[in-house]
Amino acid sequence: MSTTPWQHIGVDWDSGAWVAVGYPTDGEPAVEIFETIDELWQEHGDSADRIVVDIPIGLCGSLDDPGDCLKHDETLSRRCDRLARKVIGPRSSSVFPSPCRAAVDAASDDATTYSELSETNRDHTGKGLTQQAASITEGIQQVDALLENTAADETVVEGHPEVCFRAFADEDLQFNKSTVQGMVTRLDVMAASTEYEPGTWRDLARQLDGNPGIGTDDLIDALGLALTARAGPDEFQTLPNADPLPTDAKGRPMRIVYRRSEPFAVEPSTN
Repeated sequence: MSTTPWQHIGVDWDSGAWVAVGYPTDGEPAVEIFETIDELWQEHGDSADRIVVDIPIGLCGSLDDPGDCLKHDETLSRRCDRLARKVIGPRSSSVFPSPCRAAVDAASDDATTYSELSETNRDHTGKGLTQQAASITEGIQQVDALLENTAADETVVEGHPEVCFRAFADEDLQFNKSTVQGMVTRLDVMAASTEYEPGTWRDLARQLDGNPGIGTDDLIDALGLALTARAGPDEFQTLPNADPLPTDAKGRPMRIVYRRSEPFAVEPSTN
């Protein structure tokens, strides 16, 4: 457990645990593993200015009541997801369709199968769920409960690591994050584009000696999100770049944040 309060935090959901990298006001970053997002909030919520999580926050409703989601060819999706795929180009498959609210609610029943979750999502959005999308429903539920019961909605925002790394690089990333080339590329773009110090990831990896199940790519993702959390007012960008932002039925923004001096030149569209 960290004894230093964290100000800027990046959090990656990994197989039922939260990999969190935090930057204090002064000093070097640290990494912790939390069983729940609430545990992270209890430890660092009072000191955090921004927490960027790799979990969808604003969720679509249904085709009958699309709200601010995009309805196209009898399917429903979040604008931020579509824009993220455009931004990251060859890595677009890493942005999978976010589960809708009904599917997330259905997942709270442990007896619900993947097939049933996928069918619920299809009934409401016209599309089934991938296994990856279904696997993050527990994380979505945890973040949703945190935002429901605390003042965290002023602090916790949604990010996507591939969008963040694309923003650092200012060019397409060609390699998957789990490959050696992909990891090296992501470390290089962090070093070139932010206040990241070369070798920081090794120091963080040493802190994970007691958690051998955490992948290096998940640590790098959390680090990229933490650096994104450090964005100043002139660097803090969102997909979509809109005012007001699209929101879901609970009033939560459907956006993906990233760090860049200028917003990406992509237009909110239905294509």
